[in-house]
Amino acid sequence: MKNKIINKKYNVLKKISESGFSTEKEILSLKLDDLENIPNLSLNEIKIIVNLKKSIRDKKFIDYLNSETYVYK
Repeated sequence: MKNKIINKKYNVLKKISESGFSTEKEILSLKLDDLENIPNLSLNEIKIIVNLKKSIRDKKFIDYLNSETYVYK
């Protein structure tokens, strides 16, 4: 289960990177309009992006990527 969650987060990171948001600063700048332009983005993936942004803001990016949950705490 842990690997499935981690792989999903990495896949989301790859998807947003391929859409032009590849640095922490660019990821933090993502807006709803930007998310609409990322192809085939699911609601679950949007939740991962929101939590990814929180983890970057709190300087816990690596901890979040390697955690066993989709939610950043």
